[in-house]
Amino acid sequence: MKTKFLLLFFLGILYAGSAVSQTTNLALRFNGDGQVDCGTIQDLDNLDLYAIQFLVNPSEWVENAYVFKRGSGDEEFSLRLGSTGELIYKTGAQEITATTELPVGEWTQLTISAFANGIDVWTNGVKAWKANASGAVIPASESPFVIGERFKGRIDEFRFWNTEMPGDEPENLMFRNTVNKFHPKYDNLLVYYKFDQDQCDDIVDYKLAHHGTPVNVTREAVTDNDYFKYRVVSGYSSFVRHSDRVQIDRDMHLLTNDVIFLDGQVSGYTGEITMTYPDNQGTLENASYESSYEGRNGVVRFNGEGAGMHVGDKVLNANLGLPTLNYGTIEAWINIEEWSADAAIFNKSDDNHQLAIKLGDESKKELLVVVNGYTYNFENALKADGWEHIAVAIVSSTGRAQARVRLYTNSGATQAYSTRISTTDADDDFTFLSTTADAVVGENFKGYIDEVMVWGNSRDANKVAQDAEGTSVDLTFPGGGDGAIYLLSYWKFDDAENPGKDTRSWKEMLGEIRKMYEGYRGYKIRIGLISSDKDDSGNKVWLSHISEAAWREQLVADVKELLPYCDGIDIDFEWLYSGDSRWNTGYGPMVEQLREAIPSDKVFSVSLHPVAYYLPTKYIKMPDYYTFQIYGPAVTWFAYDNYVSAYNNFISWGFPKEKIGMSFPTTASTGSTVSGYKNIVAANPDLTTDQNTATMSGSTFTFNGVDCVKDKMNFILEQNSGTVMYFDMGNDVSVSDPLSLIRAANLVISANVDTLITSTEVSALPELTRENPQQTKLVYDEQARQIVVASVSDAELLRVALYSVSGMMLRDEKASGSQHSMRTDGLLSGIYIAQVRTTEGTDVFKFRVK
Repeated sequence: MKTKFLLLFFLGILYAGSAVSQTTNLALRFNGDGQVDCGTIQDLDNLDLYAIQFLVNPSEWVENAYVFKRGSGDEEFSLRLGSTGELIYKTGAQEITATTELPVGEWTQLTISAFANGIDVWTNGVKAWKANASGAVIPASESPFVIGERFKGRIDEFRFWNTEMPGDEPENLMFRNTVNKFHPKYDNLLVYYKFDQDQCDDIVDYKLAHHGTPVNVTREAVTDNDYFKYRVVSGYSSFVRHSDRVQIDRDMHLLTNDVIFLDGQVSGYTGEITMTYPDNQGTLENASYESSYEGRNGVVRFNGEGAGMHVGDKVLNANLGLPTLNYGTIEAWINIEEWSADAAIFNKSDDNHQLAIKLGDESKKELLVVVNGYTYNFENALKADGWEHIAVAIVSSTGRAQARVRLYTNSGATQAYSTRISTTDADDDFTFLSTTADAVVGENFKGYIDEVMVWGNSRDANKVAQDAEGTSVDLTFPGGGDGAIYLLSYWKFDDAENPGKDTRSWKEMLGEIRKMYEGYRGYKIRIGLISSDKDDSGNKVWLSHISEAAWREQLVADVKELLPYCDGIDIDFEWLYSGDSRWNTGYGPMVEQLREAIPSDKVFSVSLHPVAYYLPTKYIKMPDYYTFQIYGPAVTWFAYDNYVSAYNNFISWGFPKEKIGMSFPTTASTGSTVSGYKNIVAANPDLTTDQNTATMSGSTFTFNGVDCVKDKMNFILEQNSGTVMYFDMGNDVSVSDPLSLIRAANLVISANVDTLITSTEVSALPELTRENPQQTKLVYDEQARQIVVASVSDAELLRVALYSVSGMMLRDEKASGSQHSMRTDGLLSGIYIAQVRTTEGTDVFKFRVK
């Protein structure tokens, strides 16, 4: 059979949800008259060290039916059914009885691993040694490799490795899990049929070499194999974490099929939901979209009196979920068609507070910045001739009034702090954040405006220049770095159908996350609801209001508004304890009302804790599943034994095991201080997979290491319980690192985010290779105290950014050509991350400064 290639069907990346929460496990059904012809596989010829694996479930015992077969006589390589229960393994002239106890009507995982002196036969993870002095060499043959000839029943998860699988490497055998590219022997995986590609007529080989042609064979969902199940793997994150944690890359997403963004901020007082990055959609009045004007594409023309783009009152709000905001910057490209004094480029003002950037005296080419009665005069700030970029930065909210506002322009005189203040309010009120005023762009302005940005920090001259060019990494989401957190609103005006689109809204950010899964299926992107308001005594406010019907009704109404843009909701309200009557009067009724509001094609989960899981039993079956937070700050909850006891308590309370989501943390704790596991790895370069404690900054931290995470995942398999959850994506190391906890979990329970394939005729599966080749290399020159980045392909360098392991951007430099050097003076000893952007993509490197 000729080699074929694969056509990928790319899923829509707008706001429609993916089809299922995880890929459906499919098997092949054989009825005795069908088979799969896999063509000539010459790579099998004369192999003496190898392993073959599959799941098999005979529906009827048919003697001399084949699980697989190639050739005949001295060329035969096969596994056939003998007398009842017997499987006979044949290589050339020799036959070995692999087992005599294969059941009918039940799933069995079989692994045959060949060595020089015999074979291991694993049956559902139990090994039997079959000695044979001459080994089990596969004879050469031109015949096709055929699966299922005369067989009646089902076959699933068929793999062939061109290396042996010794018994002292049990986790490599993957009896109960699928295989991904991080498997230590992935390069030795010769043929891999998962049978899950139900939209492709052929049987897809995930190694892209030997696709099969089925005859009289059907696919069907597997619902009766508790030994081998696909599960939900939930991971928590937030828009902030996705902004500044460069390790949250596409591969991490592909190891997570249920991403929950903890960005639904629920008011403890009212039940109203506010998203961390509100949707500041613009509404145009006396203004219109223009496809281009004087060299800029996608702009808005404002027509003077009565013109404006109204963007609501949430602009420049210090929302929960964001770092503390003290400063701000407004940027825009403007092109003045007709000067009109007092016309505003940006205005967020009412009777109580004012923040406005306006045109002043035309003869002075003056720009005015008004903040709560202070009017800052910048003369010769504008040229009023063609496109010019302006940025107004509020650099201080205290101190000398004339040192609070700074203007940057690419025209007129270079501006520093304003030294001219024409009006000064009697009260020293400089409040400009979280005011109730509605914001307007281009109020009464006559001309063109483009690329309006609102930041929650003070941008310096270098950052402003990069913003104007569109080259700043802070404009990137996800993965832009620490600075990207503070881009609160961004109107590009590039969408002719919706010119007022805020591209930094939560809706657009979810759309960008969907692009991380482009070409894949079997995932969900959901919104997590949290409520953090506290009263003067430090108590959570929601506890006092959840029993109020109006509070719950507001919550449910706002959830309905979120659902069109996400795949479901997770409730993460902390905490109600044992014996609290509000479980019955508030929490339970809330669960019931949310279940009624959330349709069956959306996922509804509730996050509980080993000390707070007392949901009344009549409500327990309503959510789809639970994400139990079995971790600190208390170090006791990191321990495996307490993980097991927590599970037993959940079962005793009445939670169905299939709804129990057991968890592992990517955090570490001293008992009072919580840090990221990634910081533990950075501080302990000799960390081993069996460690669960380590020292950092003089303190002992407890965490779950790689081996402990695998033990916890195996516990889920042993109990045949429900889902997996981890907290969180931003505190693990990159999944390319063998110490990654998310990677470790997937080696036991895979997320199974799967490429959708519709044909074996056109292109290939790029993400199933070991790693995409890097376009650059990095060398750390310790003596010169610099890193040198060089292109190793045709890619040209664009930017080099340097981060701490916690994700904080330390340096960011524009690059060009094929080589760039960056100084590392002043860096403390430790691990650092370099992000290199090129014309062909982005490479990430880790290096150590001694």
